[in-house]
Amino acid sequence: MKTSIRHNMLSGVALLAIAVPFSAQAAEEADDSLRIDEIIVTSTLRAKNVQDIPITVAVLSMSQISKADIHDADGIANYVPGMQYSEFSPGQALFSMRGVGSFDDGAGLDNSVALFLDGVYIGRGAGVNFDMFDLERIEVLKGPQGALFGRNTIGGAISVVTQKPSDEFAAKLAVTGGNEGILRVQALVTGPISENLSAKIVGNYRRHDGFVRNTLLKKDLNNENQGSVRGQLKLDLDDSEWILSADYMKDDRDSQGRFPVVSGNFDYVGVAESLGANKPQTSASPINGFSKREGAGTNLTGNVNFDKGTFTSITAYRTVDTAWAMPSVGAPLGGGFDLANGVYGLDVNDVIDESVDTFSQELRWTSELGGNFGFVAGAFFFTEKTDRVEQFKIDRNTEATGQVTVGNEYTRTQNKSTSYAIYGQAQWDFAEQWTLLVGGRYSRDKKDYVATAVNCGNSEAVRAAAGFANFPACDGVGGSLRIIAETFRVPTQKSWNDFSPMASLQYRPNENVMLFGTVSTGYKSGGFAGSQGVASAASKPVNPESVINYEIGIKSDLANGTVRFNATAFYMDYTDLQVVRFGPVAGSAFGSFQTTNIGSADIKGFETELTWAVSENFTLSASYAFLDTVAKNLILELRNGPVDFSGLPLRQAPKNSYNIVADYDAELDNDRGSLNFNANLSHTDESHNDFATASQTLNQAKTLLDAGVTWTASDEKYKVSLWAKNLLSKNYVAHSYFIGPGTIGIWGAPRTYGVTATANF
Repeated sequence: MKTSIRHNMLSGVALLAIAVPFSAQAAEEADDSLRIDEIIVTSTLRAKNVQDIPITVAVLSMSQISKADIHDADGIANYVPGMQYSEFSPGQALFSMRGVGSFDDGAGLDNSVALFLDGVYIGRGAGVNFDMFDLERIEVLKGPQGALFGRNTIGGAISVVTQKPSDEFAAKLAVTGGNEGILRVQALVTGPISENLSAKIVGNYRRHDGFVRNTLLKKDLNNENQGSVRGQLKLDLDDSEWILSADYMKDDRDSQGRFPVVSGNFDYVGVAESLGANKPQTSASPINGFSKREGAGTNLTGNVNFDKGTFTSITAYRTVDTAWAMPSVGAPLGGGFDLANGVYGLDVNDVIDESVDTFSQELRWTSELGGNFGFVAGAFFFTEKTDRVEQFKIDRNTEATGQVTVGNEYTRTQNKSTSYAIYGQAQWDFAEQWTLLVGGRYSRDKKDYVATAVNCGNSEAVRAAAGFANFPACDGVGGSLRIIAETFRVPTQKSWNDFSPMASLQYRPNENVMLFGTVSTGYKSGGFAGSQGVASAASKPVNPESVINYEIGIKSDLANGTVRFNATAFYMDYTDLQVVRFGPVAGSAFGSFQTTNIGSADIKGFETELTWAVSENFTLSASYAFLDTVAKNLILELRNGPVDFSGLPLRQAPKNSYNIVADYDAELDNDRGSLNFNANLSHTDESHNDFATASQTLNQAKTLLDAGVTWTASDEKYKVSLWAKNLLSKNYVAHSYFIGPGTIGIWGAPRTYGVTATANF
């Protein structure tokens, strides 16, 4: 059935592409109202038409975001084939693009796909909130972006752009209600304060009941309770513009409702079934975990205009604190299951507290594109301090005594990252139809890292000898799993340098078609892996990853501007992979999560995008990504010795993904407003999350249908939308991972539906 659906959808895309030429003649006679809108982006650090940029850029406009009710990263991924997203815990984003992603969220390592909010680099996924009522657009740049955006854009970059404060008063209020207890309230007010000063303030509140039922605790898990506020001031002077922004976010949830996927050394799958937790959207953990996130940021962006160009300064400070407790298996592990007498046994829980503070400063000169030459040049400074405490607690639970900790292991990882960079990119129109683009970025990164570990199963004498006598986390605790096998404190540091060049050649046979070939490079910073069980592993650095990307493509507006067709084919040489795995470590009986540089990979594929304005009221669009990834020289050390996993696909690298959108507008008679009908069908093939357990740690293939209908008043002051997500009610595992005795899964969201009412003042 899955194959049939996939075949039919891809056939539909192909038929749409074949039908386009036959409509060309009629389209040539159409008026300009049918033309597809020009999309202006800032992906090259200057405002340009997306059709003039020689890389793959997917853009979600304010209108698309509103119609699709996108308010999180998962919603973005459903609209952007080739981009994958999952959460290890709420707020801990795992992005992957073209098969390049990060799977260690520890203090000493970084992401492979960078996030930017109004030009400010967000180092940690927990520090960004996509639920903003003032979004202007989201730009998704695929492939390495090392030349302009620097470190940790080896897979790509996501740029979130918000609306600026308006010089005219405006206000907007939206209220959403739906099944599963969904409630969302959003408000925006903007307008002038004085002749040169304007302001904007935006507030968001979002909640829903849990999607996952804990059959043991009789409680709904994987809920949501989040609020945020964002304010901006804009000062316009004769030759400059200054914008001061500040934002605050708080997120408080129960656990995601993890559940055991396959059996391991413990028979917890059987236990889960006995508790009724073998059904979709269920869990049977005797512990109610939680996830808390609180973040804030401020930044000052100034643009000063001169005759020959614009000088830009972006100064930013951001902070985010997260805390979460994850029942590691979603069902009891052992230790006596007497359900009749309320004895639930033992459970392993991962409890983490993390704080991150960042400061960044960017200075940039953007020349005018006068004549046939223009350039961008800049300098960048970034520092990030991360302090993370992680405890592996063994808890015994009964109805009589509640949760009692009988074992514990404690780690603390502290990291300070400091990065400097200079960069530049030049554009030369050396002939009437030819353009050469060259650029590069030099970066220097340094990380100062301290790893601390305390095994409460060690004797007091052993802990005291290491400087941890009478350690509070071990008070009254007498055992451990020996994930943390030793008690130690190890300080270390390391620096890395990188130069990431790029070059692109563009040819325009006419004003509506651009052909391009691009070579680009990217680099992911080195670092130190977290939660290592022994001192020797904790102090071992992880070297940087690097990639060279070759791509050719076409961007075209055809049939008198009613058809937009873009396509890119690429090959990527990916080396020094930072591979995360759970495996043996000398001195640790249980094993540990480890991140090491192992092997390389070949990545190839192609991406297409087609938009067709069928009529003034009806638009069809489709995008597709094909990905073929192969790991090379990938030999992992497992309990029974080394195993060669060469030939496997990379993690979070589905072979096929696509998205089809139909959008139809209908004017109502007698000035009664208009209706918009919007439907989005997205499909993603299955992928895995761990080389050693690829057949077990699967992100299941999924085909999701979202749809909505919106009524807008004739004066556009009022709007009411009916919407549904996962309309076909697909049950799927959104993320899974391997730890100790087996594989743990996290459920994807079920079918949701609701109504949103919006008023403009």
